[in-house]
Amino acid sequence: MPLADDRPEVERPGEAARRIVVGIDGSANATEALEWAAAQAHRTGAILEIVTAFGPGAIFVSPSEVNRVLSLDIDEARLRAEKVAPGITITNLAYGGLPEAVLMNESVAADLLVVGSRGRGGFKGLLLGSVSRKCVHRAQCPVVIGRHEHAIDTAEADRIESEARPGVRTTKTLKEGPLMRAEPEVEHRIVVGIDGSPSSIAALQWAANQAELTGASLEVLMAWEWPYAYGWSPVPNDYDPARDSKKLLDAALVPIREAHPGTSIQATVIEGHPAPQLVKAAHGADLLVVGSRGHGEFAGMLLGSVSEHCVTNATCPVLVLRDQK
Repeated sequence: MPLADDRPEVERPGEAARRIVVGIDGSANATEALEWAAAQAHRTGAILEIVTAFGPGAIFVSPSEVNRVLSLDIDEARLRAEKVAPGITITNLAYGGLPEAVLMNESVAADLLVVGSRGRGGFKGLLLGSVSRKCVHRAQCPVVIGRHEHAIDTAEADRIESEARPGVRTTKTLKEGPLMRAEPEVEHRIVVGIDGSPSSIAALQWAANQAELTGASLEVLMAWEWPYAYGWSPVPNDYDPARDSKKLLDAALVPIREAHPGTSIQATVIEGHPAPQLVKAAHGADLLVVGSRGHGEFAGMLLGSVSEHCVTNATCPVLVLRDQK
């Protein structure tokens, strides 16, 4: 049951207000997720709901100590979010229960769920923790997995960039970013993988909208592989997977280019398995966007092999867009 809840009654399913839920636990990865969620709330005008939970693992901790720790985490998170994105509407929920169960419940009425790749309870060597893995498999809304590797203090990032590139300009202002501050002239990229499946087309549409919101360029990747041959079935003479992939990619981009004429869009068809190709292409990107399941996945699977590989191995934040039900 909730230990602390300051959400107004209007923030329930069916209301018009957009809602981004972010799970926090005081870890560095959770802080990265919080900052990303706050910036996204600023861009979209959404309500940011900060959620923390305390499971039954520490049964010898008193209720008053639980409340104290959760309150500290919430207070610190609110201050951080307000610093990143002044003026956004922030609500919070501290809950007694398993974090993954709490976040699953909150995802039902959310537009977006944002979590860190690993919490402070995970093993250091794990790239994806148990809570984030369950969220990306089970959440009822799109999920963003944030990573600490990209969480650098704003002032420190400017200092490092200026020292590394003495001639860098520092007068560019974020288009609709969190602090509306001067920041170095850097390249902002969003990478999305498609294979023609409904899930990947929805991911493409989401990525294009995000690119327009943030002023980032959009890189659309489609990968193909030669099929394994079984038996004596011959391959048709006119079989050309590279050509067919390019035709499919070009067709998918027609409505995207029309809807986002001001967005720089680069389309690439490449030979190879899509999972490692996407991870490689997204290195240094702002975001990697993938559908939950592609054409080659079994219908009963909640998450396909490509999206699983991306959320586990990508070095940038990853958004997984679930199939619409």
